[in-house]
Amino acid sequence: MAKTLAICTHKGGTGKTVTALSLATGFADDGQRCLLVDLDPQAHSTIGIGLDAYKLSLKDFFERHPGLPLRDVIQSAPENPHLDIVPSDLRLAWTAEGLSGRPKKEELLRRSLRDVESDYDWIVIDTPPSLGVLTQNALTASDLVLIPAPAEARATNAIADLLELVHVLKGPGFDAYRILLTRLDSRRSVTNQAVMKALEPWKDKILDTVIPESEPLNQAQMARKDIFRFAPDSTGALAYRKLIKEIKTL
Repeated sequence: MAKTLAICTHKGGTGKTVTALSLATGFADDGQRCLLVDLDPQAHSTIGIGLDAYKLSLKDFFERHPGLPLRDVIQSAPENPHLDIVPSDLRLAWTAEGLSGRPKKEELLRRSLRDVESDYDWIVIDTPPSLGVLTQNALTASDLVLIPAPAEARATNAIADLLELVHVLKGPGFDAYRILLTRLDSRRSVTNQAVMKALEPWKDKILDTVIPESEPLNQAQMARKDIFRFAPDSTGALAYRKLIKEIKTL
């Protein structure tokens, strides 16, 4: 049965989608079956994986649920036989607004994933930078929540808000979450020290792996490739390889 990992933060520019894409492709490169669920209407994971043509997306799933099984929306990822994706597009934003009146709307994805989870070792969920219904679906479906926090001023402001939502949806005793420090520039020593001090309340939840500021990570997104195919020897790729090993031990 798959382990479901949701990558969430309502702060933009954290490396959330890069992390989702890197984890999903990395798991698949290791020979493990992985499903990447793109819950972000900006569809950066869908674009980043190189998926150009598809008939159905998460917009159709939510709009026609329960009439459309999630399995019908799943697509094979290009160039990676162990990776599948549930694609997204901009129309998902309008569909999400219409879910506000649905009963138990935050459980729609979790219930549907039950039908496919036996096909995978990992399910990785990318989310929009918000605390709305799409992120709520991701959190409700997750076994583990990964919170990217960039090494910059006010980086930790969003963590408390997100964890409050996590505990509402998962219960106050839920502690299967980890914080991933991203966009670290070793030259900014004063800023880095301030960030680590701000993260002190969650020091036991901070992962050992740190993702550095890396131009190849940005370039890979523009090239519509994952970092392992774009620049496999870059510092960013090596960091995500380390992260994958650490995640597997949790």
